[in-house]
Amino acid sequence: MAEYTLYSSPFSFYSMMARHTIQLGPITRDARPPQKITLSFVNHRKNENLKEHYLLTVNPNGQIPAMTGNVLEQPLTDSLSISLYLAEKHYPAMLPAEHATIIRDLLERIHAIHGPSYSNKNPTAEMKQHNPSPVEDILRKNGLSPEYRTALEAKLRFHNKNYGVAFRPAVVAKAHTDLKTIFEEIIEHRRQSGASDTAAEWTFGTQVGPTVLDSHLLPLVLRCIDAGNAELVPPELQRWAGVKVKSPAWQKVMHGRPTVWNPSMGPIEDMQEMMTL
Repeated sequence: MAEYTLYSSPFSFYSMMARHTIQLGPITRDARPPQKITLSFVNHRKNENLKEHYLLTVNPNGQIPAMTGNVLEQPLTDSLSISLYLAEKHYPAMLPAEHATIIRDLLERIHAIHGPSYSNKNPTAEMKQHNPSPVEDILRKNGLSPEYRTALEAKLRFHNKNYGVAFRPAVVAKAHTDLKTIFEEIIEHRRQSGASDTAAEWTFGTQVGPTVLDSHLLPLVLRCIDAGNAELVPPELQRWAGVKVKSPAWQKVMHGRPTVWNPSMGPIEDMQEMMTL
């Protein structure tokens, strides 16, 4: 039987997407849930995703989430590949054939947009020029193994290409424009399926049920709102998210908390209820 380990952190935006897929999957039609999925907490605020073991054996990009498994030839290293894999192997109704092309296209476009470009509304002037990575400081240390140093250098190249430029005004402007376009297309799919008539309805309607597009869409909409970018989200999707945030599946992901951590919540590592699926 398939068994997996999901490396995740409660307030990692992309981890929320994978965890939401895992919560919705078993309630869908013809679900074949894996025997077990274990949640492994990676505290990215303490740079645990940059440790030697994680970079060398789990995810060379140093990102979370990632997933390993006894039936996987190699780890899955991002929330999109994790969700699509789970849909294909275990939750087929989350990637229905009649909508699969549209779902894949929209998800790929969503994930092509740098999350920080809409998750942080107040970057510093320096961050707008170059968003730094903790890897830069780690590489200055002595005593790193050659393998670890090579892995860190690769991670830094990945960061600089994807997140190092995330706060440049032109990048932010394009991200916002692209998000608005995607949201409007989703609104049109809701209209065509009849979902627009009911605030709680999934994108492709009751007969289809939740898809991997929905499992990623809810954290995306909530993150935009929580980060102060609600104006990017059409009112219809804001109303939809307002209903779905109270759903049992999402409650198991965030337990009533917003998608953005702040110090008043206390240390992430103390939130034990969020460390299991």
